[in-house]
Amino acid sequence: MNFSELLGRQTVKPCRSRMGMALRSSDPKHRPPEKKTFGRRSRRLDAAASDHLYFVVRSLGVQGRDHVLQYAFADDRGNVVMSAFVRSQAPAAIMFGSRAEDLAMEPLEADAFDHIAARLCGGATLVAYQRVLQGGLLPYGAVRSAAGVECAWRRFQQTARRIGLEVSAREPLTLNDCLAYAGLPVLESEDAALRALAIRSLWRWMDEVG
Repeated sequence: MNFSELLGRQTVKPCRSRMGMALRSSDPKHRPPEKKTFGRRSRRLDAAASDHLYFVVRSLGVQGRDHVLQYAFADDRGNVVMSAFVRSQAPAAIMFGSRAEDLAMEPLEADAFDHIAARLCGGATLVAYQRVLQGGLLPYGAVRSAAGVECAWRRFQQTARRIGLEVSAREPLTLNDCLAYAGLPVLESEDAALRALAIRSLWRWMDEVG
C-alpha cells in the first residue's frame, strides 16, 4: 500500500492537529488556498497549531526518471508534523547520479504533495537552514500559503556577532557547526526530520540568548 492510498482512507472528522488538516484537504475537490502576496500573514488554518514550521528538504537521489526528495516539517512543540518522500521531475535531478534508496513506501507524486504542503504551511512562518537553497525546493503552494520564510543560518551569524562568539567569517558554517557553537547536540544523521528538529533547537536557543 502506498502513501497516496493511505491518504484516501482518511475519515473526515474534526481534528486539531495541523497534520490532520493537511491530510483531510488532500482531496482535489477542495479549493486551494487563495492567492496572496508573499510575506503577508494568511488566515490561520488551525488555532492550536504553532506559528513556526522548521523544514528540511533532502535529496535521496534518482529513482527511474524522477528525483526523489524527503520533505520534513517540525513545529514549535517539537513534533514532526510531516515527513514524506516525493517524486520530482525537476531538472536538478541530472546532478545526482546515485539511485534513490529502497523506500518502505511509494513516493508521493509532486502534484499531490503540493496541495498537502499548501495546507500544512498555511499561515505559518517557515524556518530553514539557508533559506534560499531550501526554500527554492518547496512546492509553490507551500510558499504561497506561508506567512514567510526565515533563515536560521543568517540569524545565527547575527546572533553570534551580538553575543561575542568567535565564529569564522572565512569558512561556511554547517548546521552542525552552529549547533556546536550553541552547545547543542550535533547531528549524526542526514534524515530530514532529525535536521528539522535540530533547526528548531537552534532557533529556540537564539530566542533565549536574544
